[in-house]
Amino acid sequence: MLPTEGQGSSINGVAPRVLSGDELLRASRASLRWLEGHAAEINGLNVFPVPDGDTGTNMVLTLRAAVNEAKNLDSPTVAEVSSRLAHGALLGARGNSGVILSQILRGLGDGLAQVASADPSELAGGFARASEVAYEAVANPVEGTILTVARAAGVAAMSCRPGTFDELAEAVVRAAGDSVARTPDQLDVLAEAGVVDAGGRGLLVIYEGLLRTICGVELPEVTSDDRLAETLTEFAVAHQADEHGYCTEFLIHGTELHADTIRSAMDSFGGSLLVVGNPDLVRVHIHTDTPGEVLTEAHRFGSLDGVKADNMDIQQEAHFASIALEGSKLVAPRVPVVSIATGAGMESVFDGFGAFVVHGGSSMNPSTGDIAHGIEAVDGEWAVVLPNNANVVMAARQAAQQSGKDVRVIPTRTVPEGIAALMAFNGTATVDVNEQKMRAAADDATTIGITRAVRGARIGAVTVKQGDYVGLLDDELTAVGGDANELVARMLRCLTDTDLELVTVYYGRTIGRGNVEQLQRDLEAGFQGLEVELISGGQELYVYLVSVE
Repeated sequence: MLPTEGQGSSINGVAPRVLSGDELLRASRASLRWLEGHAAEINGLNVFPVPDGDTGTNMVLTLRAAVNEAKNLDSPTVAEVSSRLAHGALLGARGNSGVILSQILRGLGDGLAQVASADPSELAGGFARASEVAYEAVANPVEGTILTVARAAGVAAMSCRPGTFDELAEAVVRAAGDSVARTPDQLDVLAEAGVVDAGGRGLLVIYEGLLRTICGVELPEVTSDDRLAETLTEFAVAHQADEHGYCTEFLIHGTELHADTIRSAMDSFGGSLLVVGNPDLVRVHIHTDTPGEVLTEAHRFGSLDGVKADNMDIQQEAHFASIALEGSKLVAPRVPVVSIATGAGMESVFDGFGAFVVHGGSSMNPSTGDIAHGIEAVDGEWAVVLPNNANVVMAARQAAQQSGKDVRVIPTRTVPEGIAALMAFNGTATVDVNEQKMRAAADDATTIGITRAVRGARIGAVTVKQGDYVGLLDDELTAVGGDANELVARMLRCLTDTDLELVTVYYGRTIGRGNVEQLQRDLEAGFQGLEVELISGGQELYVYLVSVE
C-alpha cells in the first residue's frame, strides 16, 4: 500500500500537489534503475526456453536512451522532459518491446505537451494518451501483451479521477499488475510456457518505479544482472567503428514547416538523419562533420533552439580507452541492402554479398537509430532492410518511416531467410521487383535452429528440460534432444515434403569443429544425394543454424 500524501509521501517535506519537470526527470532516472535491476528477470520470461530472451535488455536500452536525451535540461517543464524522453526513445528503441515503449513515451509526451507542472489529473491524462498512441502505432494489436497492460493502466488512471498522486499510483500500479497476471489467459502461448508477457512485465516495472518515486516512496536496491552489463559492453565494443563526427540536434521554430523539405535539405550533410515534427516545430537529429554548415542551412527555415553538437570521436575515444580491440577493416557497401547480423562469420556472409551490415540479433537487437544509419549509409534513393529476426522487424519499419528514401522491409525472421533474400537481389532491377523477388525467396527458405534450453517448459506437445538441446523450425519450437547433431538429423527427416539437395550449416562459436565435421559426415551418409556445406557463423546462442534447400 502506498502512503497517502502528507503521511510519508512528501518530497523534501512538501506534498507534491503538482509535479515539476525536475521531479519527472528524477522519477524517470529512478524508473530506469528499477528496470535495470529487473532486466534479467524480464529476459527470463521468454516464451520459448531458449537463451535469446532480450525484452528486458531492449527496454533498458530504450529507456536509457530516453533518459539520456533529457538529462541535461535545466529547470525544465514537464512538457520539455516528456518531449525529450519521447525523442530519445524514438532514436534508441530496440526490439518490438522497445519500439512499443517508445510509442508509449511519445503518447505520454503528447498528453503532457502543454503542461508546465502536472497535477494528478493531467498526469493521468498522459497515461491514457500513452495507451492510445501505442495502439495506433501497431498495425495488428495483440491482446495479452505490453499494449494490453498500457491500456489497463490508462483506463485505471482516468477512472480513478485522482486527487493525489498516491491515488493515481495506487490505481495504475494495481491495474497494470493485474493485467500482467492475466496475460496468460489472453495468449495461449504464454499459458503453455507458464510465463507472463515480458513486455507487459517491463512496463509494470517502469510505471511502478516512476510513480512510486513521484510519491516519495524509496525503491529498494536491486542488483543489476552481471550478464546484462557484460552484454551491453559487448554491444558497445561492436559499435566502436560506427560513424562519428558531431551528433547534432536542434529545434526549428517557424510557420508552415515541412519535415520532408527540411529532410531533403539536410540529407547531404551527414547520416543518421531524423526529421520529425509539425508545421510549427521540427526536431532535427544528424551525425555530421560540419555542424556549422548544418545550422546555417537550417536557419533558412526558421529560428533555431536547443542546439547541441556533441563530438562523438572524443566521446568514443574516452569510452574505449581501456578496451583492447583488434583492428577491423571496413568494406564499402555495394548494394542498397541493410542486413542485421551477429557473429563474425554471419556478418562476413552478408558483407560478401555487398550489404551494409548492422550488428545485432538475438539477445541484443539494434536500435531504430542503428538501422536508420544503415539506411542512410547505402547509396541511392531506395533501400531494402533485412531484419533477420522477428524481434527486429518493428524497429526496422520504424527506421524506414523516418527515412526520406523509399525503404522496403522484408520481414525475414532468421539469418538463412535473410541470406536467401539477399541472393535474390538484382542490382539492375527496380525496388518493386527486388521486393517481390526477395520476399518470395525468404518465404521459400526453411531454417532449423538448435540451441540450449535455459529452463524447463512444455510448449504444445514438446516437454523441455533445462539443458536440453531444442530445435526450432522456422522460429517454432518442434523438437528436443540430448545431442545437437542427432537433433539436426531428426528434424531434417521430418521434412517429408522437401526433396533435400543442399543444407548449409552455420555453426556457432561454442561448438567444436570436430562435432561439426561429424555432423556433415552423418548427414551425407544418412540422406542420399545430399550436399552439406559448413560455414563458421560465429553466432553466440545458436549451436547450429541450418538452411535447407
